[in-house]
Amino acid sequence: MMAGMTAPAPPAAQAPDVPAPAAAAYTASGHTIPDATGRRIIVTGCDDTYFTLVMELVASIRDHTPTPIGVIDCGMTPDQIAALHARDIRVLAPFIPDYAPPRALRRRPSLAINICKLWLDRMLPEFDLILWLDADTWVQDGAALERMFAAAESGTLAIVPEIGAKTANLLGVRWICPGWMQIRSFLYKNATRARLPFSIRRRIGARPLLNAGVFCLHRKATIWPVLRRWQALILPRRGMAFTQDQLCMALAVYIDGLPVTLLDNSHNYLGPWLLDESTGQFANLFFPHPPVGIVHMASQKAMRAALENTMSIPTLQGGQVAVNLRYGAMRLRRGGRIA
Repeated sequence: MMAGMTAPAPPAAQAPDVPAPAAAAYTASGHTIPDATGRRIIVTGCDDTYFTLVMELVASIRDHTPTPIGVIDCGMTPDQIAALHARDIRVLAPFIPDYAPPRALRRRPSLAINICKLWLDRMLPEFDLILWLDADTWVQDGAALERMFAAAESGTLAIVPEIGAKTANLLGVRWICPGWMQIRSFLYKNATRARLPFSIRRRIGARPLLNAGVFCLHRKATIWPVLRRWQALILPRRGMAFTQDQLCMALAVYIDGLPVTLLDNSHNYLGPWLLDESTGQFANLFFPHPPVGIVHMASQKAMRAALENTMSIPTLQGGQVAVNLRYGAMRLRRGGRIA
């Protein structure tokens, strides 16, 4: 256990997940999953550095739904944990499997969050539908939460592929000479670092990344053990935990054929950014520019760190405005206290 973390408790009824070079194919055919509308939870995780963002995420969720919330503790202070308890937020101990790289976790204890994503069904056996939101996300339109839960109800992985306007070049390549190029996609590079066979790298290299910052799964979904088998294979080889969750999801879907329900980019919006001045909300770049559902501030380190850090974005009305993407900044803007 890393210093500063909540003392861990093992997941309930843990059965061994044996690593294999390639997991067996699973399907959801013939598998009926009961209604879970009353047994659902939204989960995130943080250390002391991301605590302010998590509190803003919690506030944005509470703007729309009373759904229970859980936070995985990977280095919060006692005062921060007390603040969550005061808001009826469940604080969860991280579960670290034996094959996790101890040196990487000692350097960055928050990496345990990425590992825990693939164990949430075991960590939360009393809930049926589990919606994960990264700490640097927040909810602008509550309907996006309901659609995420609905998409996962049947047991499929509900997730957003990175094929929207954010990605100008859908496939990263390096041109070597006319007619010859090298694939440089996220999945290909990470599969290479994991020393996966070329046959697997070839099959996933040109596929869109499934962004693990926002996803929803039923506790009984058949993908869980497959995700963990890939994780048990990859983590010891890479010696690191960052982004392995996204690679495992891609492998389970693209290699093993596990069922997936893809949602549009509004459910995990990474930009380009557009502000509707008439509503004070972020709008989707695609016409007819509906409100963004879930804002994801990935790669926005400066704005995550301080509300006064801004970026200039266009408005739906044809202007240009300096904004900070955080929930706290947008709430202040709507209240008229930010120019």
